[in-house]
Amino acid sequence: MSSPVKSPSLPLIRNPLLRQEFPWLVSEVVLLLILFNANPPELWFWLVVLLVVLLYRVERWWSSRPNA
Repeated sequence: MSSPVKSPSLPLIRNPLLRQEFPWLVSEVVLLLILFNANPPELWFWLVVLLVVLLYRVERWWSSRPNA
């Protein structure tokens, strides 16, 4: 008797902070890959998009830190 074939599953991320940040990290890596393959006219557009995303993440990180 053959066993059912299991599809490979991604490991569950247990750290809640990493789970929360994972989509942003993936989007930043995708934007970097787009930047590496961009032609000169669209290079500036994607660079600005990446900088806006990074600045947004830094601002959110800065505003969420504890007020010690």
